[in-house]
Amino acid sequence: MKLFSWLPICGIVISLLNLTLAADEFVPKVTRTISKLSFNVAAFDDSTILLKLEDNVLYRTTNNGETWNPVKGIDGDVIWVDIDEFNSHDRAFVTSRKLGEFYVTDDQGDSWRKISIDVPDNGDPSPCGLFTHPTNKDFLNVRCNVCEKRAQNQPREADKNPKPSVPPPPPPGKEIGNLYNPNRPRCQLLTFVSKNNGKSFTQIKAPSFDASKKDHLETTQCSFIRSTKGSQLGDSESNLLCLYKVVEENSEKSTLERTITDLFVTSDWGKTVKSLDTFKDLAISSFNVLDSSILIQTNEDAYNSNSAKKLWVSRDGVTFKEAYLPTELRYSISGKITEDSVGRIILPINAKKTEDEKDTSVLAEILISDSSGLKFEPFEWSKADIRGYSQLSQPKHLKGTMLGSFFPRNRRARKGSKKQQEKSSSKGITKISVDNGQSWSNLRIVDSKNKDLFPCDIDDVEKCSLHIPMMLFGSDDYVSAGIMMAVGFAGDGSNSDWENEQTFLSRDGGLTWQLAFEFPTVFAMGDSGNVIVAVPFNPEEDDDPEAEFYYSLDQGKSWTEYQLQKPIIPVTLTSTTPDGSGLNFVLSGMDFSQPKASSDSNFIYAIDFSELFNGKICKTDDFETWSLAEGKCVAGVKYSYSRRKQDAKCISKKLFEDLQLKEEICDQCTKDDYECSFEFSKDQNGGCVPDYKLLSLSGACSKAKNDAIQLKPMQLISGTKCKKELQVDTVNVPCKGVPDSNKHKDKGKNRGEPIVVTENSFDGKMMFYQYFDSIDHESVILGDTDGKYYISHDGGQTMQPFDSDGESIVEVVFNPYFNTSAYLFGKDGTLFVTNDGGYTFTTTELPDTIQLGFPLDFHAKDEKTFIYYGGKNCDSILSADCHPVAYITKDGGQTFKELLDSTIHCEFCGSQYKHPYDQNMIICQVKETGSTKRTLVSSTDYFKNDKKVIFDNILGYMSDGEFSIVAVIHDEKELRTYVSADGDEFAEAKLPQDLENIKQKAFTVIPAHSPSVFLHYTTNSGRGVSFGRLLKSNSNGTSFVTLEPGVNRNDAGLVDFEKIQGLEGIMVINVVDNLEQVRSKNEAKKLKTKVTFNDGADWDFLKPPTKDSNGKKYSCSSKNLNKCSLNLHGYTERSDFRDTYSSGSALGYMVGIGNVGEYLQSYDEASTFLTTDGGLTWSEIKKGAYQYEYGDHGGIIVLVADKTATDTLSYSLDAGKTWTDYKFADEKIIVDDLITVPKDSAMRFLLIGQSSSIRGANTKTFTIDFSGSFKRQCILDVDNEDSDDFDYFSLNPSKSECLFGHQKQYLHKIHDDCFVGNVPLTDFTRITKNCSCTRNDFECDYNFYKANDGTCKLVEGLTPIPASDICKKNPDLIEFSEPTGYRMIPLSTCQGGLKLHVAADTYPCPGKEQEFNTLHGIAGRSFILIFLIPFIIFVLVAWFVYVRGIRRNGGFARFGEIRLGEDDLIENNGTDKAVNYIVKTGLYLFSGIYAGYQLAKRSTNGLLSKWQNRSNRRGPSYSSLLDDQFLDDADDLLTGHDEDANDLSSFADQDSNFDIDEDSIPPEIVPQPYSDEHPADTPAVETDDVPAAEQETEASTNTDTT
Repeated sequence: MKLFSWLPICGIVISLLNLTLAADEFVPKVTRTISKLSFNVAAFDDSTILLKLEDNVLYRTTNNGETWNPVKGIDGDVIWVDIDEFNSHDRAFVTSRKLGEFYVTDDQGDSWRKISIDVPDNGDPSPCGLFTHPTNKDFLNVRCNVCEKRAQNQPREADKNPKPSVPPPPPPGKEIGNLYNPNRPRCQLLTFVSKNNGKSFTQIKAPSFDASKKDHLETTQCSFIRSTKGSQLGDSESNLLCLYKVVEENSEKSTLERTITDLFVTSDWGKTVKSLDTFKDLAISSFNVLDSSILIQTNEDAYNSNSAKKLWVSRDGVTFKEAYLPTELRYSISGKITEDSVGRIILPINAKKTEDEKDTSVLAEILISDSSGLKFEPFEWSKADIRGYSQLSQPKHLKGTMLGSFFPRNRRARKGSKKQQEKSSSKGITKISVDNGQSWSNLRIVDSKNKDLFPCDIDDVEKCSLHIPMMLFGSDDYVSAGIMMAVGFAGDGSNSDWENEQTFLSRDGGLTWQLAFEFPTVFAMGDSGNVIVAVPFNPEEDDDPEAEFYYSLDQGKSWTEYQLQKPIIPVTLTSTTPDGSGLNFVLSGMDFSQPKASSDSNFIYAIDFSELFNGKICKTDDFETWSLAEGKCVAGVKYSYSRRKQDAKCISKKLFEDLQLKEEICDQCTKDDYECSFEFSKDQNGGCVPDYKLLSLSGACSKAKNDAIQLKPMQLISGTKCKKELQVDTVNVPCKGVPDSNKHKDKGKNRGEPIVVTENSFDGKMMFYQYFDSIDHESVILGDTDGKYYISHDGGQTMQPFDSDGESIVEVVFNPYFNTSAYLFGKDGTLFVTNDGGYTFTTTELPDTIQLGFPLDFHAKDEKTFIYYGGKNCDSILSADCHPVAYITKDGGQTFKELLDSTIHCEFCGSQYKHPYDQNMIICQVKETGSTKRTLVSSTDYFKNDKKVIFDNILGYMSDGEFSIVAVIHDEKELRTYVSADGDEFAEAKLPQDLENIKQKAFTVIPAHSPSVFLHYTTNSGRGVSFGRLLKSNSNGTSFVTLEPGVNRNDAGLVDFEKIQGLEGIMVINVVDNLEQVRSKNEAKKLKTKVTFNDGADWDFLKPPTKDSNGKKYSCSSKNLNKCSLNLHGYTERSDFRDTYSSGSALGYMVGIGNVGEYLQSYDEASTFLTTDGGLTWSEIKKGAYQYEYGDHGGIIVLVADKTATDTLSYSLDAGKTWTDYKFADEKIIVDDLITVPKDSAMRFLLIGQSSSIRGANTKTFTIDFSGSFKRQCILDVDNEDSDDFDYFSLNPSKSECLFGHQKQYLHKIHDDCFVGNVPLTDFTRITKNCSCTRNDFECDYNFYKANDGTCKLVEGLTPIPASDICKKNPDLIEFSEPTGYRMIPLSTCQGGLKLHVAADTYPCPGKEQEFNTLHGIAGRSFILIFLIPFIIFVLVAWFVYVRGIRRNGGFARFGEIRLGEDDLIENNGTDKAVNYIVKTGLYLFSGIYAGYQLAKRSTNGLLSKWQNRSNRRGPSYSSLLDDQFLDDADDLLTGHDEDANDLSSFADQDSNFDIDEDSIPPEIVPQPYSDEHPADTPAVETDDVPAAEQETEASTNTDTT
């Protein structure tokens, strides 16, 4: 009872006590000022003065932001204000809108002084950037972009967007970006320096560059070598490091840019400069100056900014050494390059952005160096194979602490299925290290009272930890003793919950975290973290519509809400004291209540905590010691701070007093204080093991004795302060086989070894390997028989296992239209897609069907659209109901929709044709279940509403970009071929009539990328006996002629036909010489190699060399090519169809395996041959068969023995004139293949071989790097051809002056000591002259063949195609002519001259008679003017002459009596004399003509009599041909004619005994082939009928039809 009676009294007392406490509760002073929005607020250190930029006007406050006043003494607009980082107490700079104008204050803004630089003003200024010196206030460095003046009608950006706030240029060392952006003016970067605090400036100028004839951009970018107050780089504080860069843009090829650079040092403000010889002839892309290091990036190729880069490091500012990186640099090192607390370099590696302009993400792999700065390795959490956002933060006042985060792009870009998310390894990562990156851990959440607010179990830190996007982490510069805040979310990283971010707090330097707010905030700290202010991103985040901020006075333990007068969206929240000791904050933002921003809708709040605890300063008892890294030694030191206890009611320190870090040197060193020595790398267990590539780079083995050297595997990390070092014993390191780089110094541009070999070993046998076809990188995908795949971006030097989450890869498909896209099929239905050359992959699930192995079909213009084929109703692939279904995706594989049932192959023809019927047209082959019948259908709306049956029963179908060709089954024993150039109209291809009696069972379409279609028409088939005719179409693909009768074909439908890449009209074939014997199966095929140099018009056997590689003569003579020629193994025998004779970049080069003799011998008896003139002349370069590859556009040729164990390769750097052997391996291996990039432009080769004795591996790869074999890069200067390393040459093996109606010249290098690089030599091919048409510009027309005398004759028994048929095919045609037997070669550009394809007479097309008459006839008025009037005048004149001169003098009877010399004609006046003169003149002329006629008649009769006496045969009739064409163009006809054709003189002058009319036609018509290209990746393939679903792959990709 007594207890209860006291309860009311106690309640009253407690209530009164609470009211008293509430009345005494501290409230900060908040002052609101209306302000226009400003992002640029800067505070002087140790003061209450701040500056802000508002509406291009500078304001200043002296009371921590409570009141602001415009600054006096500054004229004009201001675009930037910045506090001098090295003199932050009193100096600031203001950038004026006027180019080259600044204002400086040395008294915290009380007064300002103008700084002016004489910068050329071309009317379009960009802001200048000013940089100060860390130790000397008088030294200033200013960079200005001086841009070209815009056209008068082109507005400036400043005029379109008045008075923007413009940031200064990029910081020192950052690359300028795209110098040739067509949407921006051309600019030059100039550097000015001052040694008297801006009173005067001197421009730094580099050696002059003559660019008077070029579009170019010059930059001179300088930085002080000492970038921090503690830096000791350089020998003087006035040292400047400058990069002079010139980027030339070629006057003919705007896409070709060459970078010329010079890196130099000056210590006397540019009076004298000293270039750094290390970088002579190298293209420098950028440089960075750090506290204890200088980094230089160089490009391998001055013509390719994305070429391989090298990193050079100097620790003294004088000597530079090349650094080793675990991966090849291809793209710029960007982001913030820093050093850790012991001076190791932290390097973010950024890769190329995707082609998608909306994708702004970058790939970042973060590397850290060793103590020397020369060896780099990635942080363990850094992702090199996933595109995303990666950053590293080092809080300034937490020694040894690093926070790293990585967030993959695809986690944000799309939502995958639950299955995808569970199996994906591309998770977000946030890690912390407190020991300089030696070890990393997740960010643990320790918050039991809020445990239910998180989506995962926070007790399992591996699956539930804090993830912080570094952009939301806050500043690295805020000062506190281990108290931190961050915005992030809890999870395992598989899902980035961007919409449910929260604010977290840590009091132990980031090791553990607890929830502060359930919504994201901006925050700032004061009093070294004891006072914290936080403002919600959105005022309504806390379910309170009123605006407020929160503050904590106990390091985040409790929070108090403060209501603001106006709701605000925060923009910036800043402590006014940079050293962290202050208690004042400035909050700026936008009025949340205003629907639209206005001049008075923004505020600045000044928040003042200076009266906190009545200004009581903490005493000793109010402090505690907080140790970094949980009290462990970091780099030999224990670090700690003295900080205020969390609940103490006092201010921790005096205003403007810096936080003091305490150090305690550790006595004993530990393994964490050591790193692997340069020659060693870490193994999986963290031990240091010898790395033979590093061993080679270091040159340590040059001191080896007995092939071994003693080295210490570990070394103490530089900057470590521990006292007692560990005992590190040396280990014996074998040096056998390790190249010594010191032996080859200064031999190549790398100043090191001319050839570098990198070896990798694999457990499985490599069965797939293919490069991406890109100049930006040398990325290659390799796969073994176990389904394990690997990716390399440096030509195989470093191999990364492809992360498929344990799923085997069963197939890889490359996109033929977009050369950086590839698709990897997982065994369990996952599709891995890359669009950036294998740098990153996204995953998607294929439709729930069985994989049939059909290739994907791609849209030629839309990278994200393609078709996948899956099996439906398939318990197994042999199920009766199992059938293929086509699925289409238009979003790069994210989603699939069913396109068409029972479909085995589709093509996006509308995207391929030059003139499609419809851009959206798609054509598909449909094969009904249980039937072999195939139907060809088309649609223009992806079969939604439109479906058209083109042919009801076909055998096969394919397209080559120009034409679509379909084989239609006409009856059981016949095929007919139809061709279309637009996908809508299919015309039957007219084959030579003599093929009608041959049952057409198979033909192969040979892709030649030519104006014509090439077909191999099988005339004899059977195992080992197949051959057929090579046919070529006209330019529209509808009419074919025979080129060669017996071209070799194998059982798979492949044809021995190859177009020589890069050259016009050169093709090589193998023909069966014993056709009849093979057809009767009495003999095996005897093959001979033929070549054409004029697009198939003429063929000949290959001319052999006179001597072999040993200098000995061959046993046969090349005088008779029928019996002694060079014969090469062709396309049908290759194990890899990409191994072509020629290269598209090595113009004129061919390497072939074969023999000299009458016929082609076996491969085992072959030798290796080379030509550099397009096949005209050959030389034997090696006995035996060798694999071969071209590099650097033919500047490097590499050979390695084929099918024979070897450890040596041979190479030539001088177009095959000399060869050098090089041992690339310690033991012999069987080489499977030798490959390089498809364009053959790289200097690295990948050799793949088999070995079972090396650590149990089955496959070894060797990357052979020749980049160090050249002293310099070749210079191309098309404006000054006599001063560069290139020259034009004509490559015309036919020896005629013109080929295809023109003269063409090609570009090649003329000096062997330089490399070509990315210069696109083929782009500079030029036509110097178009020629008159000759016989060589024509080929035989339909149903005609080329006879032995070179003329085109009608096939015996056939008739020419009706000439009028052409009118049916071309309704707009008005006239036609009878066929002459000739047609012009489609490649020819000849003009005028011979016109063999045009007959003398033309006829009107049916129904076009009126137009024909109009074209050739004469209208009535024209007839009167041209004929009638002159005729009337002539009649009148003639009548007058007759009357006055003939009839008057006796008429015609006396006309014959007039005697010469007599003058008895009537002449009464001048008119009579003139008329008589005309009459006499006419008489003389008539008499002379008559006498000449009589004489010619007698002579002709005599000649005919003699001719008849000499021959009993009747001569050939050439009347129309000779009269109309041949005689007038005899010289043209003779030009370039082959040996088999008779001279024209035989047609008219010689007494030759022949008759073309009676020439016998051989059993197989003798014609010649034509093609324009046969790329390596598009083999000629035959299509056989495929009854089962698993065989449809061949049908869908086939280019042969059977």
